[in-house]
Amino acid sequence: MYTALYRKWRPQRFEDICGQEHITVTLKNELESSKISHAYLFCGTRGTGKTTTAKLLAKAVNCKAPHEFNPCNECESCISINEGNSIDVYEIDAASNRGIDDIRNLREAIRFTPTLGKYKVYIIDEVHMLTNEAFNALLKTLEEPPEYVLFILATTEPHKLPATVLSRCQRFDFKRISSEKIVERLKVVCKEEGLEAEEDAIRLIARSSDGAMRDALSILDQCAVYGSKKVTHAAVLEVLGIVNNQYLFSISEAVLEESAGKAIKIVDEVAAGGKDISQLIRDLLMHYRNLLMAKVVSNCEDVVDMSREGIEQLKKQSGNYDKNNIIRCINYLSELESEAKWSVNPRILLEVALVKMCRVEEEKSLEGILTRISKLEELISKGSFNSKTVKQPKKVNQEIKKGKVVKAIDSDIKEASDINPDSGDIIHKWPGFIQEMKVRGKIRLRTYLAMAKLVSAESGIIVLSFEKEGAYSKEALELPANRAVVEEAASQYFGIPIKIKCIIAGEAIDDEEQDNIVKAAIEFAGIDKVEVIEEEEE
Repeated sequence: MYTALYRKWRPQRFEDICGQEHITVTLKNELESSKISHAYLFCGTRGTGKTTTAKLLAKAVNCKAPHEFNPCNECESCISINEGNSIDVYEIDAASNRGIDDIRNLREAIRFTPTLGKYKVYIIDEVHMLTNEAFNALLKTLEEPPEYVLFILATTEPHKLPATVLSRCQRFDFKRISSEKIVERLKVVCKEEGLEAEEDAIRLIARSSDGAMRDALSILDQCAVYGSKKVTHAAVLEVLGIVNNQYLFSISEAVLEESAGKAIKIVDEVAAGGKDISQLIRDLLMHYRNLLMAKVVSNCEDVVDMSREGIEQLKKQSGNYDKNNIIRCINYLSELESEAKWSVNPRILLEVALVKMCRVEEEKSLEGILTRISKLEELISKGSFNSKTVKQPKKVNQEIKKGKVVKAIDSDIKEASDINPDSGDIIHKWPGFIQEMKVRGKIRLRTYLAMAKLVSAESGIIVLSFEKEGAYSKEALELPANRAVVEEAASQYFGIPIKIKCIIAGEAIDDEEQDNIVKAAIEFAGIDKVEVIEEEEE
């Protein structure tokens, strides 16, 4: 019967465990000094070596002829553990043996001494699946077990374990294995198994395994069968459903050329090949991240896992990109990734995002306008201006008195002021709009809005008041991109053009500050666009 590669190549010595030297060295030192703990807790993500290390430790403490504190794998005890029929080593799956009765049976079995080795070893996998009653039944035994009993608990979710269990164990955290170490291991396996593997294929497998050696060996096994012992880059792409890097480079090149049509045609070609659009979005996001790394990191090979040829192509393309443009694309794709999870047709969202990504000049122009508006509104709301940055108007000689109102007579601004929505209706629907932002997937914006109090909604201008403690939310909401999203969503929700204005609660505008407001308004709109009207005192 065929044995899967991840089982066939399971490490038989502590030195063979990849990327967990901080654990294997400690365990060997404990074996050397005969300071074996009564309970260990192995934590970490899947495929990082928890169960393998547990079995190695079980063999090492019971081995008749250890070699440099590694099990010999030849004595009766080691052979029986390797074959899975040792009467001194028990592997328990807590997912299916999670009740109090199972733990009671375990406590009964503990009373009997080991038969072949020095220790009876209990390896409890996915221990976080035990019930509270089972944990309570295990506590006393775990704290003071017989001297011949060794517990090894393994879990991917240590935060679910009771503190009383955590405090009774010696804890080891298994890290994700680096791609370089996985590549080294896969090359050894390919050589010993007689597999022909391309460098790009091995690197792609290592990157796709997400730091799990078991996953990497499983993917290699599948690709070797698919390609009849030839592991090619194309075969790995086909097996994993990953988008070829050349498609990613082509899409980013189309964005660079501001050719939305070309980018959408490439997406259509990828979709026609049966690739998952959500996977394409993730791959494209990672591609732009790599472009950014090539742009800002001198030796990007240290932080980008690609072949030498891929790195060169990445550097060449990143040289044609502006750093801010790359960041802009990453922001679009990052938001798209979260929205695509809830969409029945993520392809449409991707196509819209690509169109936006290709509109670089329009985005810059719009962003500049929004930035100016945001700065003006922020200054008006705070009532404080820096005289060094505000030019003095040439032809304004009127004395500005208390109660004066600045009225903009620009036609575009008049259009907004002509709208007289029912402010009570907006205030009534405001909580529903906050929930609407959550439905749209704008969780952070929804949080910022929830921190504010709606104080007025006149003429399509919604004024939000923030406490001083919520100043961060105000600043975040006033960012041009965030403000544009909220105003667009509010306009759609309330059915009228909406503008958002943010203030800090308790801030007042005095006479001098009003003078500054007039100056700022003239600077922003022009002296011929601003009229100062005096209100008659009663």
